[in-house]
Amino acid sequence: MDITQFVRNFENAVENIEPNSLSPDTQYHKIKQWDSLALLCLLAMIDCEYEVQVPGMALKQCDTLQDVFDLVCSRKLLEAA
Repeated sequence: MDITQFVRNFENAVENIEPNSLSPDTQYHKIKQWDSLALLCLLAMIDCEYEVQVPGMALKQCDTLQDVFDLVCSRKLLEAA
């Protein structure tokens, strides 16, 4: 898994985000497009692209896209074990 691709997938999943406008340090919940629909799109993207289910409450503890990526990676490892 690659953080750059994860960020691009996030940009594609959430409506009205310019391509290549975000970075791993982006505080995703502070972007103007962030709302409940964006949350659902993010959860769906994670499920489809990474075949991992992440609880919404776990996302609340994440601040940046890097944090979300790290969460997805750790969930992937847990599910593989």
